[in-house]
Parts: sequence; structure tokens; C-alpha cells
Amino acid sequence: MQVGYYRADFFVKNQQLSAMFFYVYQHQKTDTNDIFYVGKGQRNRCKQTHGRNQYWHRVVNKHGFVPQILIDGIDEEFAFFVEKEVIDLYRRRGIDLVNATDGGEGSSGYKHTEEHKAKLKGNTYGASTWGVNFKGKHHSEKTKALWAESRKGNTNKLGYKLTEEQRANLSNAMKGKIIKVRRVLSDDQVRQVRFWLISESIAEIARRMNVGESTIRRIRDGEAYGDVK
Repeated sequence: MQVGYYRADFFVKNQQLSAMFFYVYQHQKTDTNDIFYVGKGQRNRCKQTHGRNQYWHRVVNKHGFVPQILIDGIDEEFAFFVEKEVIDLYRRRGIDLVNATDGGEGSSGYKHTEEHKAKLKGNTYGASTWGVNFKGKHHSEKTKALWAESRKGNTNKLGYKLTEEQRANLSNAMKGKIIKVRRVLSDDQVRQVRFWLISESIAEIARRMNVGESTIRRIRDGEAYGDVK
């Protein structure tokens, strides 16, 4: 077993060894060297782009990525353990990772059994939900007329159309006012978040408050909830 911090090519080139053991790796942004992903794999998994979540692709499309091996020559069970520990450590240090889970999950090389494959063949379950059962059919003239009537005048859900004067009055009344009904956090929660930001990571606070990390980051940077004192 080798423990270190080096580029992925060192281990991936040895195909015979990589087919037997697993490794834990991380991805860094090409332009800033910031760590944004931790994973486990074997062979050339650390260099592959398929099978990644949307957040990983967003980062890579903007910054690119450099794979680096953290530890290699270990079995899969231990690789899962190390992956989970590294993710936890990085998040406690405030490193923003795009990992969808806390690690330690999944199974490499899984294949469906022949019995399962046979059951999947010809399976059309759920096909009707994609509109297959409506192919070649048309809505009735009565239905079309009802839709046309409901759309006249661009009315709201109550069927009432606002005059230009009413629209102008509403617009003037809302200028400069903060619409708190759309907020996901209360004023007290925002104050608590600010207190936690002194010593805790954005990822941990986001999980605790059940909001996205971007919300916590905007509070930290003063871009959101600026009126809360």
C-alpha cells in the first residue's frame, strides 16, 4: 500500500496492479488547484468524465480538473472507508465538495444477472406516462374552446384582469420592499448561521439548516438577508 499525493498517471499506467487493487483520489481545479471532489476507484476511473453528477460537470466545464491519487494498493472495503473519512475531513475544513453523498457507498463492477436481464427485455412499464397512449388522438373541440376562453386577456388564476393603473400602483407599492415570504430562512435562523460561520464549514451549516450551500455563502458574503441585524 502506498500513501501519498501525486498525479494519477503514476498509478493508472500500471494496468495489472490497478486491476487488482483500489485507490482513493481527488480532483482539483486546473486554474486554482482548489479541491472539489473526492472518490474511489481502480484502473483509470480518476481520469474519466462519465458517471459524474451535474455539479461536477459545472465545475469542470468552467475550471477543468486534475486527478491526484491520495492512497493506492488497497482493497475496496478500505477504499470506501478512506473515501468517507477524507470527505468528512475536507468538509469540516470548509472545502466545498461537489460529492452528492458522504462517500463509502456503491459497488464496483456490479453486473445484472442473466435472469434480471431476461426480465428487463420487452418491459414497457411506464410507457403510457410518456404519452404513448395518446398517439394519434386529438382533444375535443369543447376542450379546445374551454382552453381558449381561459387564456383570453392574460388573466390571473382568479380570472380577474388588472388594469394598467392597478399594475402601476402595485409596482410603486413594492419598490424597495423586501419580499420575506419567499425566504427559506427566518431572521433568527440567519443570525444563527452567522454565528456558526465563525467556526464551522459552509457545507455543515447548509446540511444542518437544510438549504443549499449557495444560500449560506451568500449570507456570509452579505449578498442575502442583508436587512437582518
